[in-house]
Amino acid sequence: MEIVNEFDPLASSNTQDNNAEFEMDLNFGNKSDSNGAGILLRNYQTPVKETNTMGTLIDLYDTTEESTNNNNPIQRQISGPTDVRSKISTNNAPIRPARPPPPPPTKKRAVSENSLIDLDPKFVNLHIKPSNSSRSLKQASTFFIDSPPNPRDTRTTTRPSRSGSSFHNDSSLDVARLPVTREPQPLNSGSSFFYDNMSSADASEVTPQKLFGGREQIMQTCMEKRQEEYTIRKPFKIFVGTWNVNGQNPPDEVTDWLSTDDLVRDPPDIYFIGFQELDLSKEAYVFTESWREDNWIVAVSRSLPHVNVKYHMVKSIRLVGMLLLVFVKTMHVLSIRDVTCHQVGTGLLGRMGNKGGVAIRMDLHNSSICAVNSHLAAHLEQCQRRNEDFRDICSRLQFNINGQIMPMSVFQHDVVFWLGDLNYRIQDLSSEYVKELIDERGYKLLKEKDQLNIERGDQRVFQGFNEGEINFRPTYKYNPGTDEWDTSEKCRTPAWCDRVLWKESVLSLRTGANAKPQSSVDLLKYQQHMKLKLSDHKPVSALFQVKVKVIDESRYKKVFEDENRRLDKLENEYLPTMKLNKQHVDFGEVKFQQPKLETVEIDNDGMRPCNFEFICKNKETNICQKWLTITKPKGCLLPGEKLVLEFEVYVNRLSAPLLNSGEERLDDILILHLEGGKDFFITVTGKYLPSCFGMSIEALCRLQKPVTMVSLEEIRDLSKIQPNRGADFVSSENEVSLSVPKELWTLVDHLYTYGRKQEDLFQQPGLHSEVEDIRDCLDTKVDTTTGRMRLPGSNHSAAEALLILLEAFPEPVIPFHIYQPCLEVCDIFFQCKQVLQGMTRHHRNVFKYICAFLRELLRYSSENGLDVDLVAQIFSGLMLRPPSKVRKPRMEARLDREKAQKFVTHFLVNAYDE
Repeated sequence: MEIVNEFDPLASSNTQDNNAEFEMDLNFGNKSDSNGAGILLRNYQTPVKETNTMGTLIDLYDTTEESTNNNNPIQRQISGPTDVRSKISTNNAPIRPARPPPPPPTKKRAVSENSLIDLDPKFVNLHIKPSNSSRSLKQASTFFIDSPPNPRDTRTTTRPSRSGSSFHNDSSLDVARLPVTREPQPLNSGSSFFYDNMSSADASEVTPQKLFGGREQIMQTCMEKRQEEYTIRKPFKIFVGTWNVNGQNPPDEVTDWLSTDDLVRDPPDIYFIGFQELDLSKEAYVFTESWREDNWIVAVSRSLPHVNVKYHMVKSIRLVGMLLLVFVKTMHVLSIRDVTCHQVGTGLLGRMGNKGGVAIRMDLHNSSICAVNSHLAAHLEQCQRRNEDFRDICSRLQFNINGQIMPMSVFQHDVVFWLGDLNYRIQDLSSEYVKELIDERGYKLLKEKDQLNIERGDQRVFQGFNEGEINFRPTYKYNPGTDEWDTSEKCRTPAWCDRVLWKESVLSLRTGANAKPQSSVDLLKYQQHMKLKLSDHKPVSALFQVKVKVIDESRYKKVFEDENRRLDKLENEYLPTMKLNKQHVDFGEVKFQQPKLETVEIDNDGMRPCNFEFICKNKETNICQKWLTITKPKGCLLPGEKLVLEFEVYVNRLSAPLLNSGEERLDDILILHLEGGKDFFITVTGKYLPSCFGMSIEALCRLQKPVTMVSLEEIRDLSKIQPNRGADFVSSENEVSLSVPKELWTLVDHLYTYGRKQEDLFQQPGLHSEVEDIRDCLDTKVDTTTGRMRLPGSNHSAAEALLILLEAFPEPVIPFHIYQPCLEVCDIFFQCKQVLQGMTRHHRNVFKYICAFLRELLRYSSENGLDVDLVAQIFSGLMLRPPSKVRKPRMEARLDREKAQKFVTHFLVNAYDE
């Protein structure tokens, strides 16, 4: 490939590729004619992307059970630098004890249902029984199911009215019979067949779940502080298993993993079962349905112990190839509540779900349990990337629980189980020597060279987590179907990639106000299962005994009455007061996609509990600007307590254009309202440094100097240029502009020169720190006199920076106004070329340049692993996306994505001449 430009004296001396199909003359410093002279391209392509938060990628690879708002840090593409992200505490995270359930009512009531279904042990038949009760639980159409779910079914459970029937642990009832109603479910939010039962005790009974308002919130906080006084510990056996199945179809059953002899004799109370690489097809990246998920759920259901025990699947969640299942003995179902899930993609753009984590949390009696199934970055040299993936998952996993305004984080649970293919390898030892040590069971040296043990020992990852003693062979990599080590061309070194770790919260370790910490989790067994030879990984399991907090009714009532009397006295004698250590937050200089954190400490210096809440200003619907996040916008402080509020500023692709153009500034005033007291005003300021990321194509093509050397007034004027005023629009006769943005040219030139043969290009994410270095380089050093330059960081980081640049354009490469026409003509190549004439010259040049570059990359597919379908899938979500306000039903959006990929594919496989 030859890239010719007038300012680059090296262009003519570079190695030429006679088969290259595109040339580019940037015409830096020269007046461009209206026909875009200097561009000779014969191919190009267009992409499709959704518009809500991150286009198709966010909708597919990072969704929550609840719709996300623009304030949510989950919507980010890239996490911040290590110094900021390291403040995510895994040891001292604020613990939110589980909400104490009410004591069982003294008056027993029968369960009211219309119909019931039992779980068939072989997961093939549904047995419907008529209900013995005449009362209807719900007037709506309701059916009951107790079999693992079909992912294509959009059913989700609902709770009955509190004035309706009550559920109690009565031995005469079949507690496996749970109602399910037909209701829509958010994309990729996981399927649940768990019924969140709530007691409807008499009005005279103590029921904290009924508490609403200020006093009730204070009472709940007081009760949580004293929960050790009214709970007892009961042991529960929990099985945690993980298996990377390498995209293989499941066998009929996997009893050698899930139902070993000891598990059949004493079946676990709960199963957390995680899979990775469940589905390796490219369709798994785009569509939520996967028949492999159904088949693996069937295999798991058949393999659980079935001797005098029944299990109920309470929740499942899948993100591309990661699947997490939770099965519970039916006798414990009524003791479980607030089951919810979330998922985080950490793959390309920090979002794609080929890597990342899925998690399910629940309350078992009065203990909160969370399980995270993750698949981290691969390859020996990607240890730092794995650490970043872990921090990403920790910071972005959030659980929205009914009745609670603030979402819960991973580390706000009593017990956290972390399982999955963590991909940490054995370093500094040759493959042959590692195999010799394995044969001699020389595991001590191997564990010293294990990357996870090294990183944990240096407190860089999994801080505060525990892992059992490893006394089994490495779980990776085997020839599928055998127990032989990998004999392929790559010949991977054996490693313990598949792990199970756990962590207990600080509060859960204490059994009294002044008591010493005592562990509530005991590891009974940690092993791999060599009999299963389906994959290149071996499954791993860990068996735990967890001491769960269970409410004692008499103690609960006593503590409740005591706190009620104390609160009455405080309310009668004192008014709420609070002081802040500062009321001005200054973030200083802020860059694109680089979060900065500031804190404010609030102190209840009065004698009465204080309810505080950030409230909206007049005529505004949000408590703060979109670029600002407040970790705890509402809460309660007891007398003498202090709380550190964290404020994080993060400029993403949505807010960057407005800040670049001067329409918005990093200024805000927050109102902290104290119930029954005065309001506090907190001012927030910062200085945003303009970046090429978030600027329009039209503006960048008119910038001759790095963006940091251009005045704010000029940037604002350029940002006002719209790309829909006609393909031949020229703002002035003497306008000097570039054919394509110099920043885009620099990235493409770097990738073609150094990365066209890079393995897994555009499939493996780069490092956050390297992407930031590339951003700073483009913003400060690239101008029309720079010439060809090598960017800092790896080729993967440069590739990710290119994708972020394309995604950050306020108007995509193919403008919004021709998005729908492009989809309508996606079947006919000639019409596809015609519709692109509606773009401005600069947008058309950028489109042709990128597509020609992609065609060149596809010529090296044997080295870089790219193919037409994959390239079309990735770039269709970046260059061709619908307007941000357009939200379509899931099926219609799926069809649009297919059309967009088809549109792009035309320009990858056909020559293009205007």
